[in-house]
Order: sequence, then structure tokens, then C-alpha cells
Amino acid sequence: MSVSLPSNLLRSILSRVDVTPPGQPSPEAAAQQVGLSQDQVVAGVESTATPVQAEQATDAFAAEALTQTWANRFQPAAGAPLDDSSFRVGLAGAPQAPEIGGWDDVGKDPDVIQQTKENNCGSAVAVMLGNELGTSKTQPESNTQKMDALESRFTDGKGTTPHELSNMLANQGAKVTQTSSTLDKGVLDQALSGGGKAAVMVDSSVVDPTAKGGETGRAHWVTVEGKDDQGRYLVKDPSTGKNVAVDADKLANAVDKSWEQHQGGGMMIVESAQGASEAQAAQEGGEKAVALGNTDGGGSRAMGNFGRESS
Repeated sequence: MSVSLPSNLLRSILSRVDVTPPGQPSPEAAAQQVGLSQDQVVAGVESTATPVQAEQATDAFAAEALTQTWANRFQPAAGAPLDDSSFRVGLAGAPQAPEIGGWDDVGKDPDVIQQTKENNCGSAVAVMLGNELGTSKTQPESNTQKMDALESRFTDGKGTTPHELSNMLANQGAKVTQTSSTLDKGVLDQALSGGGKAAVMVDSSVVDPTAKGGETGRAHWVTVEGKDDQGRYLVKDPSTGKNVAVDADKLANAVDKSWEQHQGGGMMIVESAQGASEAQAAQEGGEKAVALGNTDGGGSRAMGNFGRESS
């Protein structure tokens, strides 16, 4: 069978046939050798795909197949439904922001040491931070015995000043490395991210769950040991023996209110005293603690509700 082609198409085909590799006979010469007509030569050339044609055909097939695949995915009766989680974007599929320090669920925490007297929140904080950061973790005494010993040695029983708390921490193998009379969030966040913690003197009404709006509490020691991706700090309160998540601005206000109402307040960054003697840690910490004033850290005014109060 022969095929007749228009002259313009024939020229286009022949122009492709002319790119015969050197040393190889042209299609016309090869046809003459085997007795084929010119029409048969043209038909044979057209029926064999060139490399470019083959690539184009492959690309076209791939594109068509990809288009069909996506069409199938979004057909209600075929493939994944429209609410397929693999296609979700936005907050639901976004990774969670990392926590600074982190913590367990807010509430009762066995690591929070509850004070045993009206005014010994300072010694409770010292033992708590000593257990977590200090170098004296092998002390055989119970937490209560440690608290009583610290209160007896370093205070008059009426509360714990910043300088006295610094001495207690040094005794427990920890040390005060930085201080601020306000809640310095930049310094605090950096310390938490590096494994440090903070002892903070606040007005207790902010962390007291029974306090009423506008109520003034007492100067009170708590610890800050983490921060979540919502900007809330983990506060461990020895008056209740519980964790509470406190907004950064609210905690800063608690420190300011302590100064306003009790003439003292602020934060002390606490780290391990590894490599330093108790005397050295106490001297260095005591020099920094003056920034917080000389107020005794007492307890929450809700002693009747909690049964035990802070200092």
C-alpha cells in the first residue's frame, strides 16, 4: 500500500530524513537497494518515532496520567475524600512550637515541695531547687528535715529574705547567677532554655487560687521552671504544692505588686554550684540578691484554705 502526502508535509519529513548520521545510506538509497518506492520510504519514516517525538509522547502521557490522578483524588466517589488530612494546611497541620524548659500537666506535682509552716516557703523553694539543680542530692534527710534545718540556720522564723535564700541555695549546692528587681523575660527565657530555673518573689495574691480580684497578698517565694509556646510560665507554688501556668505579663505584675505592697520583689536565676564551695556560692549570690530588697518572703493569706503557708 502506498501513501500520498502533500508536498509541504513531504518536505518537512524529508528535512528530518536528511539528518542521517555520517557513513549511513540515506533512506532513498536504502530504498533503491531493496526495491521500495519513494512513497513507501516516506510512510516508513513517518511510522517510526524520533527520539524527540518519543520524549514528547512520554511527557504528554505523564502529564495526562498526573492530571487524572489529581482528578481522582478530589472525586467524592473515588480516592481520598476532600477532608483527607494529608491535604490540610494551617494551624491544624502546623508543628507545635517548642517549649522552653517544658513541664507536665498543670496541677498537683510530686516534685513541688509544699511548705509545712506559715512562713517557710523560702526553705521549701531552696530544697526544691537544690533537689533539681544542686550538688547535695545525696543528703539523707527528708525534704521536711532539710526545710527545718535551713529555716533554723538561716532565718529568724518570720520569713526568708533574698540574701537568706541565696545562702540556703548555696547550702544545697546551687547558686544565684543573675538577679533582677523586675521580671526580666529575656534573661529568664535564656536561663530556662539553658536548664536554669528561677526563684521569684511575688505578691501571693496572683498565684493564690482563692484570692479575689484586687486582693493584696503577702511577699511570697515561688519557682519558675518552664515556659510554653503560649508564653505562659510554669510556676511551682510551695503554699499549695501545685503547678500553675501564669501569663508572662501577669507574673511581671505580681513582682511589681510585691514591690508596691511589700517593698521587695524580683527574680533570682539559679543554677548548679558545681565547682564552687558553699562559701563562694553564698558570697557571690548574696552580692547579687540585694537587687530584690530585704523583705521577708512570707506566705499566702489563704492559710486557712491551704492548711499550710509559705515563707
